[in-house]
Amino acid sequence: MKRIQKGYRLLALVLAMTLLMGIAAVDGASAKTVAQWMDGFETGAAWFGDDFAYDITDTKACWDLLMKPITVLDVAENTTVALLKEPGGERVNKDKLGGVVAGSTAAVHVLGQDEDGWTLIEAIDDYNRLMQGYVKTKLLKTVTPNNKYGLIIDKLTQRMYIFVDGALYSTLAVSTGVPNDEQPYNETSAGEYLLSSWVGGFDSEGMYCDMAIRFNNGDLIHEVPHNILADGTKRYSTWESQLGQKASHGCIRVQRLSNTDGVNQKWLWDNLKRMTKVLIWDDGGRKLPYPADDTQLFYNPDGGKYYHSTAECSTVKAKYYPLTAFTYGELDTGDFAKLEPCPGCTPVKRKQVIDQENLARGAVTQAELDAQASAADAASTDVVPQSSLAHIEETITPEATAATAAASDADVEITIIRNTDNP
Repeated sequence: MKRIQKGYRLLALVLAMTLLMGIAAVDGASAKTVAQWMDGFETGAAWFGDDFAYDITDTKACWDLLMKPITVLDVAENTTVALLKEPGGERVNKDKLGGVVAGSTAAVHVLGQDEDGWTLIEAIDDYNRLMQGYVKTKLLKTVTPNNKYGLIIDKLTQRMYIFVDGALYSTLAVSTGVPNDEQPYNETSAGEYLLSSWVGGFDSEGMYCDMAIRFNNGDLIHEVPHNILADGTKRYSTWESQLGQKASHGCIRVQRLSNTDGVNQKWLWDNLKRMTKVLIWDDGGRKLPYPADDTQLFYNPDGGKYYHSTAECSTVKAKYYPLTAFTYGELDTGDFAKLEPCPGCTPVKRKQVIDQENLARGAVTQAELDAQASAADAASTDVVPQSSLAHIEETITPEATAATAAASDADVEITIIRNTDNP
């Protein structure tokens, strides 16, 4: 009996050790950094070619690319096709959401000729990884985009550029995806896509996202999210303040406040058409330059806490128009340095913010930033520019505080909208 009991104990010990080793193996497999997930792969930065200009001012080149037909895979828009190592073989990648292409909306590059019903292509997966593999030749289909509209989303500038009839019509602030070690597929993949369906509103982890338009399977273009409060009002402040920087799970969040052209996500929802082409420019390795020092910015000297890109920002009460101008070169001096970027008109970023983003993208090194800072210190003088900002104590009413954190400025209108929908 004792011998049997010892045997049972030994068996239990072996099973426990095996279980622990299995758990450790799973943990080890998932404990990767974003860089490790991307290791060995080219990114979406290679999609348009090494000599691609990324020049939004070259309207003709942008429009020509927006109108150029693309090849897609002829399956449902919410279906994915796996790339195979060889005709009829294994998948090129088995990571979650890895090595697959969204049907009917995501462009692919054809690399070879038909091989007994299979063709070699390259495409970008949800990790923003450029992959090559085989798909069935019969799935390949050429599509001509809508000839009136086109969209370019630049992950470097976090802006959407809207083209209409060959001309740059307007721009909007966006937030593209920000990956993390647990969800590296949160990156918004670069490439070429087609708008396919007007999905509408949906709830995502407590965020309500309205007017969503599908462009890449689960990735959608939608209005900046909001919370729906107990009294039915909508609060946008948390996610509106993130516009102009990466923040989403892969979707493209778009500003809800109309810009000076009267354009916002509602305008996109009402005007864009199916098969509108969407170009997504990657930011990998690209350096965002500083704005010119004479770039005009605006603020409200009567107690304002934000700096703005326009003299009549829609977040500011009209009685304060026009806002007072100053220059980008003054932004880091005196009391101007205390101003925060407006979450509504998303003005240009401060130099130190641009530096850190360029460093994260690998566009500059820390040594280069240190040398740049040393040169700036050596060139500086002991004279400190005096700001004309008025030192006025801000008074926040309980009503404004309860309404939204973004409306704590005396000049900013409350941005809560009564919810009349029943999602």
